[in-house]
Amino acid sequence: MRIEAERWVNARHEILEKLGEGGMGVVYKARDKQLDRLVALKFLAANLEESRQAHDRSIDEARAIAALNHPNVATIYEISESAGAPVLILEYLPGGTLRSRIAPGRLSVEEIVEYGLQIAEGLAHAHAHGIIHGDVKPENVLFTADGTLKITDFGLARFEDARTVAVDRTIAGTLKYMAPECLDEWPADCETDVFSAGVVLEEMAAAAAVPETFRELVARATARNRAQRFQSMEELAAALRRLEPTKNRGCETPTILVVEDDDILRGVLETGLADEGYRVLIAGNGRDAIRLAAEEAPHLVLLDVTLPGLNGFDVCRELRHQGFNAPIMMVTGKTQEVDRVVGLEIGADDYLTKPFGQRELVARVRVHLRRAYDMDASRRFFHAAQR
Repeated sequence: MRIEAERWVNARHEILEKLGEGGMGVVYKARDKQLDRLVALKFLAANLEESRQAHDRSIDEARAIAALNHPNVATIYEISESAGAPVLILEYLPGGTLRSRIAPGRLSVEEIVEYGLQIAEGLAHAHAHGIIHGDVKPENVLFTADGTLKITDFGLARFEDARTVAVDRTIAGTLKYMAPECLDEWPADCETDVFSAGVVLEEMAAAAAVPETFRELVARATARNRAQRFQSMEELAAALRRLEPTKNRGCETPTILVVEDDDILRGVLETGLADEGYRVLIAGNGRDAIRLAAEEAPHLVLLDVTLPGLNGFDVCRELRHQGFNAPIMMVTGKTQEVDRVVGLEIGADDYLTKPFGQRELVARVRVHLRRAYDMDASRRFFHAAQR
């Protein structure tokens, strides 16, 4: 397998090290020499390369991930083939797995709730697009360098219309995290992912002094009776939000800069975000956006790609060049994957495609604001410790 990988990647990718291997494939850390970035390459396992079902399953994995665009879901850049077997070029996540962070007394209640909420929000986004993960566990939750949690390895992902094939006709998933109905050949669905997420929450909190309300939440998520379980990942996320510690976040109202040249859409965004309690600044062009970012230091920028004069990509580059490090969410009506990749490459944190609903927008804004707060708090703690 190693020989086949090296033969394929010499032209563009340089393999650096092997990251792991499982039943469905082997993953390497590599460098994309053309774009000068680290990536993860996932090759179909050698013993499955001749299986049409395995080939189709890996294609489904690529489609499942590529259909998603959320800060808590790992990004797939492209799919290729090596000797007829699929190769996935994935976002490289250097922060390690959630498994590596689970140890007695290591996670605080705040971290447990925060990680659980990020998992729930990422899976809620997948479910909203008709995609079930099917193998939610700590090994399939990784972190970026700055600590953002991302769900990965949709190798058992399936579409709700059952287009994903099964391999070897065996039960797919990890037994410890599987909902009991799956053992009776119940098809994986949103509620089976809820059960798996609940087991992960329980595992994170095994030795922590969590409140009784958290234990009740876990009990409901992992209820053997489906009727007693959370009926959607959105319900689980909402329950976790009610447990979120305030951490003094209410002391300052988050400011969001909306950069949009369409008067009607700009007004809709301004009203919707203001109704959520945010302070909203507006700009109709790139120059005003750069000026307001420098003067007001917003906590988040919602940036349209298509603008008069400087486009959104230019504005994003200039903001990052000036040292602006708050989250930037790019918004566009373009659906080409290359535009999304370019946006992420130049420093955007997220890429939202029109049309989108108020619910999706607010959920993703909250994810980025929480991350920005945690990063800022960590920087303040570090600087205080140095004094």
